Amino acid sequence: MRLIMVGGVAAGTKAASRARRVDPEAEITVYQEEPEPSISECGLPYFLSGTVAARENLVARTPDDFAEKGIEVLIRHRVERIDAENKRLSVRNLATGERFEDRYDRLVIATGARAILPPIPGVDLDGVFRLRFLTDADRIRAYVQKHSPKKAAVIGGGYIGLEVAENLHRLGMEVSLIEGANRVALAYGLEVAERVGAHLEEKGVRVYTGAKVEEFTGDRRVEGVRFGSDELETDLVVAGVGVEPSVELAREAGAEIGQTGAIRVDRRMETSLPDVWAAGDCVQTVNLASGEPAWVPLGDTANQMGRVAGTNAALGPDAEGALEFPGVLGTGIFKVFDIGVGKTGLSEREAEGAGFEVVSASIEAASKASYYPGAGRVFIKLICDSETGRLLGAEAAGDGADKLIDVCATAIWGRLSCPDLVNIDLAYAPPYGPALSPIIQAASVLSGKFG
Repeated sequence: MRLIMVGGVAAGTKAASRARRVDPEAEITVYQEEPEPSISECGLPYFLSGTVAARENLVARTPDDFAEKGIEVLIRHRVERIDAENKRLSVRNLATGERFEDRYDRLVIATGARAILPPIPGVDLDGVFRLRFLTDADRIRAYVQKHSPKKAAVIGGGYIGLEVAENLHRLGMEVSLIEGANRVALAYGLEVAERVGAHLEEKGVRVYTGAKVEEFTGDRRVEGVRFGSDELETDLVVAGVGVEPSVELAREAGAEIGQTGAIRVDRRMETSLPDVWAAGDCVQTVNLASGEPAWVPLGDTANQMGRVAGTNAALGPDAEGALEFPGVLGTGIFKVFDIGVGKTGLSEREAEGAGFEVVSASIEAASKASYYPGAGRVFIKLICDSETGRLLGAEAAGDGADKLIDVCATAIWGRLSCPDLVNIDLAYAPPYGPALSPIIQAASVLSGKFG
């Protein structure tokens, strides 16, 4: 049985490794466009600043590592066409330009997502970058070493933009962050977004919101960013305005695309094409809090999807022992200077959009016992369904936000209610938290809002 993965990184390589364990005799090939088949993309902003010191630290496995497991990985190879009817692929070697055909018995599409580089005049100037792959980070680092930029502009106030802003600041640059919406961290509620914006300003990052970039100015190299009546001088631009699923290959092959714009799959990660599975950032799933279709391009989700797709592709359609991927809560977290910022489930706005009658409560509390050295502050917001009391979402910002969000994600997954959280038994010791967890405190406030 010949099994091919189109794309590597998280989902494709996880699928290949899992398939090898399920079927030791399968012939497995991974086609990957980038030079590295398996990297830690989430570490790229920290590689820019040198917080992650060595490039190889972000390379999880090499083609030789996979070869030891009997998996052929062909880097710098692009699959340009899938003939699903005849189970054939058209492939191009990007290093040589050679084109050839390959065949498959079963296929996993893991084409991921690509960083959006908006069609702004001047976007092709030297010094304007996006950050998605390790090769992008290589180019940015090379540019910084060659030109020693003093001023940087980061376009976009989402996860990537915020992390890049911090890490360019750590390199000693004067950083400006420009966001088209009226606030940064748009996936979060206003309370968290305001805290993030204020913290950036406190650390010396200038934040411009409600600012649509109209032009990157300069001759051959970028020299400025123009938005509205303002123009900022800059020596470097990193655009982090978001990503979009790479689905063209699947669409042209006839695969059904979901309403989110990503590939539609069932719980076994099967596409609408025969003997074709898909996983990772190119795939649509379901939000377990709302029950609605969702597209959540996160590394841990891609790995989990890859495990399911690889297992089932190795077993074959309708085989016993098939795995299912249940969906996601969209749990995520990022660090911006001294605070962690995380969320899980639905924001208040998302919950209302999904048709829930929402009740919410938020508090700011000590992250440790107030008398313990190093105690900080943390903000937490809980969002519940007013009819059932079921927890729908949570947001946190501050010291220890990661722990709080993980507890809340588990609670939502288990369909716990606000009264459950009031009495939940969590670990306590002064170095790790107050006697009553901020979750319990917020749930107690929230319980007073129910009839």
